[in-house]
Parts: sequence; structure tokens; C-alpha cells
Amino acid sequence: MSEKLLGLAADVLRSFGSAFGGRHLAIVGGVVPSLLVDSVPAGIKRHVGTADLDLHLSLHLMDGETADYYEAIIDGLRNLGLRPDRRDGRDIKWRWIGTYREVRLQVEFLCPVRTQGGHSEAPAAGTPAEQNIGPSDEITALAVGFGDLVTDDTIIVERVVETNHGRLRYEFPVAGVASWLCLKADAIMRRDKPKDAYDVVWLIVGLGSAVAAERVRASPLLHGPRTDEVIAQLARLAEQFVDVDAVGARSYADFLDSQNSQVDRRYAVEAVAEFWRRLNDLTT
Repeated sequence: MSEKLLGLAADVLRSFGSAFGGRHLAIVGGVVPSLLVDSVPAGIKRHVGTADLDLHLSLHLMDGETADYYEAIIDGLRNLGLRPDRRDGRDIKWRWIGTYREVRLQVEFLCPVRTQGGHSEAPAAGTPAEQNIGPSDEITALAVGFGDLVTDDTIIVERVVETNHGRLRYEFPVAGVASWLCLKADAIMRRDKPKDAYDVVWLIVGLGSAVAAERVRASPLLHGPRTDEVIAQLARLAEQFVDVDAVGARSYADFLDSQNSQVDRRYAVEAVAEFWRRLNDLTT
């Protein structure tokens, strides 16, 4: 991803003001692979990025003591010229859109599903997945499965970027490999969006299966009460790429839309299988 697009991400985060300090949010979604892979290996095409910036709001942001942060978000987005998306006559308050620095920008706010005792659970019966995070009903966040993992697995990634006021070395708060792969496994299960599978394979290959497994093993998530849950979710991910007819492998090939679908499927299967094998070697 170019310095300019990463600069857009920095502009969005900086628009919220210094009070945030990266403590209450982390970037998830399509921007993550470009941030987690320092240098693209030879022979690997650069990641097909996105102009979407999915900002994952942590549990702390939903506390009553952080009302000022909501206002900072709203003011920052408006100052960038963004507004809530609108579909079927209603505002989509968890997705803000607009054109900024000549780029079509979309910022989505996510939050964990309703939780208890730090563990994820299904949303309460009869309630929308969308959770209101703003005191004035101007902004919301979309609840996503396993989002609560990001709170304990966020890392800081430094990048030199082109902001709206010049070049800057910026510290991006980013979901770690473990939590991000868990989110992607849930996304592949719940929606038909081939880019999810592409992102998974590209990150594993971009890091190298050994490095990807080591980063998961080093995550705080594998050194606490969530270990079994995280491993089970990563096992789900491996199952999604278990063979060339599995949804992950087929989705990866569909996203590339090349003339070598079977080759692309096998590539995806082998990449995830090697990662899963190395992770098992480290955790058993």
C-alpha cells in the first residue's frame, strides 16, 4: 500500500486528537496486511489494498467515562469531509464515507459482540448487532465476532507516511496476527467476500509461514485464559482451506480471477496448511 494511502489512515487517526493516543482503537480489515508485512518478499505481488479503513474500537471506548472520545471521533470525521453512508433511506452510522485528498474513503467502526467476563457471546436475543457508541446517536459501531480479542492483541507499527501536512513517522495501532486471523476466520464463515480469503493467504505468504506462526505463538492471547478458544478459531481457519474445494481456497481463486483457478486453489491450501503445521509444532 502506498505512503499516500497509509497517510490517509494516519490523517483519520490524527483527526480524533491527541486524547486517543491509540489506546482505544486498532486498525483491522484490509489495511492490516500492508502494515504487518514490513517488506514484500521477492516474487510476491504487492497486496491488493483497499481505501477502506476499518477502525476497530476496543471495549474501553464503550465505557461511560469516554464520552469526549465520541465527540472527538465525530468532529474528526466531519473535518475530513466524511458523513454517514446512506442505504435504503437510512443512515449507516457505523460507516462514514467521502472523498478526501482525491481518494474515495470509507471508514467503518467495529466493536466486539456483547460480552460478559471478557468472553465473546452471541448478541442478546432481539437486539440489533449494531451497537450505539455515541451519546448523541450520531455514530454507531457494528458488532463483530471475536472482536474482543483485539483488545489484548494490538501492536504498534511504525511507518513513514505522507500526511495532509507532510511526511511523518507515525505509530499505527494494528490488530496482531492472532486476533486478525481469528476475525478473518469468522468473516469467511459469515459472509461471501472473497477478499477475506485473499487477505489471509497474502499475509501468511508475505510474512512467511514460520514467522506468521511465531507471531501467533508470541501473542498474549496464547498465554492466558483464551488460548484454547484462539486455537480452536485458528483450527476453523485451517479447515476453511483444507483442500481445493474448501470455501477459503475457492474464494482466494475467485478473488484473483485468473485462468489458473486450480493452481491458485492449491497455492492457498498449501500456504495455510504450512502455517497451521508450524503453529501446531510450536504449541504442542
